This record gives sequence, structure tokens and C-alpha cells, in this order.
Amino acid sequence: MTSSFLLFNLPFEAILHVLKSMDYGEFIAISLLSKRAKQSVESMNLYCRKAFAFISNPIRLFMYFDEAGVELRFTADNVSEEQTSGSLSLTKKMELEIYINRLVKIELSMIEVCIKKWFNHLNAVFHFSELNCLQFGENTSRFDIKELQIMFCSYDVLRISSDNESDLKSILKHFPTRRLFFDNDVFNHLENPYPVLIQNYDKLVIDPDMESPNTLQFDDLLIINSKTIEIYNMNWTVKKVNRLLKHWIKGSNPRMERLAIHFFSLKVTNLFEILKGIKYVEMPAEHTRWFKSCKGFEAVRGGHDFYRCDGTKATLTIPAYTTHMVEMYVWYPHCVGEVEEMEN
Repeated sequence: MTSSFLLFNLPFEAILHVLKSMDYGEFIAISLLSKRAKQSVESMNLYCRKAFAFISNPIRLFMYFDEAGVELRFTADNVSEEQTSGSLSLTKKMELEIYINRLVKIELSMIEVCIKKWFNHLNAVFHFSELNCLQFGENTSRFDIKELQIMFCSYDVLRISSDNESDLKSILKHFPTRRLFFDNDVFNHLENPYPVLIQNYDKLVIDPDMESPNTLQFDDLLIINSKTIEIYNMNWTVKKVNRLLKHWIKGSNPRMERLAIHFFSLKVTNLFEILKGIKYVEMPAEHTRWFKSCKGFEAVRGGHDFYRCDGTKATLTIPAYTTHMVEMYVWYPHCVGEVEEMEN
């Protein structure tokens, strides 16, 4: 025989003991009951490991924990493209899904909810102040861009997968970032890519649709001013890669620390043709060095070392898992991982 009791009439330690037996859907539902209920859930220190927001219709918010994932979908009313304000205040419907061990269950469904209040509430309950990624999809123009800017003001990566040129201009204007990712054919829709390519990004990724070669021009790549550059589906020949390296040796891309080129059809089995005319030293395959970036350490095994005109060393490698890619690491002093750092 079981009996009901008022949870929040219990001592604080007992409340926490009961809460620990619940799942994330129940945590969220209970946190909405009262200020005290919210504070009790906050005190459990349920830290969100990763959080992502996807702006489209519906707007999606993903939160990942050690043992579960949470997805919230906010479906907007049918808003005309001319409407430029007020779209975010209330949405037609909100649904909450919980993922535990790959099993999915819908925990909550509500109508006419305020996205701003929900987002602020979840920030407080699950202790995350920054999104790992803010991604824009189609139909961004249906929302007030300034309202989005206020709500999603802190993020690590800005990812754009919308193919609308006017949306693209507005997103780049209102959402500054250190790490910028272009998906699909978005980069092709830039009327003038020069102002983007010369920005001092920490990372720039251009990743078109898998079936389409990248339209980035050779001269465009030479003016990219990012520290990390990742380019996918490049329809290049070996000679063009060789030409790129020779330009770098002469002084192009002075901020570049790491370059990854994924080829559309070119298969690279060795680096001898790519390094033709360049003085290099082939390192033993078992020789391992650690490349340090703001995101951590990366093992660089073997490769071919060569030097810039100012004496800066770089290493060119073919990753062990593919023959359609080359990577280049530039060994500036701050990029060299020391043994003591690795041990710490």
C-alpha cells in the first residue's frame, strides 16, 4: 500500500533524496511548480554537458547530459515573411522529448509558451551559460533577428545551413563569432566572400553538400585569415595543393595554424608529388608530436616537415583513416604541446 505526501513539506535533504530518483522530464516539470521547487532542482547541480540551438521552424533546443539527452521543439504560428517582430514571444506549441539509452519518450506538450522564459529557465536549472553551437536553418526571416540576438547571445560556434541570401547577410551582421561554419551551398550565396574570408576567426569551415564540389577559388583560400581552416569537397589537383604550399612558404595565410583539405575526388596515397620542389624532411611514422590549440591537444604522427621563409616549421600529413584528405600543422611556439602540459 502506498500513500501520497507533499514533497516540499519534507526537510531539504529528504527532498533531494526523492528528486534523485526522477528523470529529466520530471526535473523540468517540477522546476516549473514554484520558486522553491526550482531552487531545489537547481541545488542538484545537474550540469548540462552540451547545449545546441537550431533556428528554423520549429526552433529546437538540445541539451546533453552524461546519461540522457533532452530536446525541446518550439513550433511557431504561421507568420508572414513581412512580420519582423514579436514572433518569439509566444509559440503555437512546445514539445519536450527525453532520450535515455537511445529510447525516446515525449514527456511534456504545452501550447502558447514563451521561448525566452523557457530558455532563461533552463539556463538556470541546468547551469549552462553558453551554447556549444547556434545553428540557423531555413526561414530565419520569419523571426525577429534582434530578438534572437538578445536571447542567444552566448555561443561557441555559429553554423549556417540556410540558403537564403538575405538571411545570410543579417545573420553574419547580428551574430559575431570566433568559429564560423558554412554548410550546404551557403558559402556560394555570399555576394562578396572577401569581407568574411579576411576576418580573424579562430576557425572557418566550408562544408558544401556531399555531392557538390566546393566553389571556393584558389585566390580566395590565400586570403583566409583564420587560425584553423577546414575546406570540404575541394575539386583540386595535386599541382594546385603544391602551389598552395609554395604560396604559404612565401608568406600567405600568416595566421593559419592548422589546415585540413578534404578532396572531392582526388586520392592521395603519398605526399611526394604534393611536395615537389619543396625542401622537406620525412618523419618516422611512429614519431608523435602534440599540436596544441584552444580546443586541446592533437597527436601528429609522422608526416613531412618543411619551412616557411621566416623559419616557421610546418608538417603535412595524410590521416590514417582516409586517402581523400591532407592536413597541415604550423608549429608556432604556442602550438607546441609540451610533455608537462600533457601530463597535467
